[in-house]
Amino acid sequence: MGTHAVLGVKMADGSITACYVHYDGNTMRPRIERFLNEQTTTCLAMLITESQSFGGMRSFHCPNYQDPMQIHYTEFLDDDEIYAIDETNFYEEDHYGARIWYLVDYETEDIIKRTR
Repeated sequence: MGTHAVLGVKMADGSITACYVHYDGNTMRPRIERFLNEQTTTCLAMLITESQSFGGMRSFHCPNYQDPMQIHYTEFLDDDEIYAIDETNFYEEDHYGARIWYLVDYETEDIIKRTR
């Protein structure tokens, strides 16, 4: 389902690095938790930063049902423009109709979910 979302990491200094996610915003929390169990918040922040140069993510850490191992993957959008979200506009803007915001605390890995 195409529920648009924003995924971000709040750093220790209060800055936020975030991106737009096109699909499955309603079901991202378990995938964020799984990602953090497998990797680190630094890896998440780096993935988000990389996705910004593609306009964001099409999907985040989804299982590949065609793969017998069902390895999770993230697919980037294919936009020509950088789309970066930070602490100045994380909640304030629409971000392509985003209805859900996920913010991961860099130090504690707590996940805050906010809906519109």
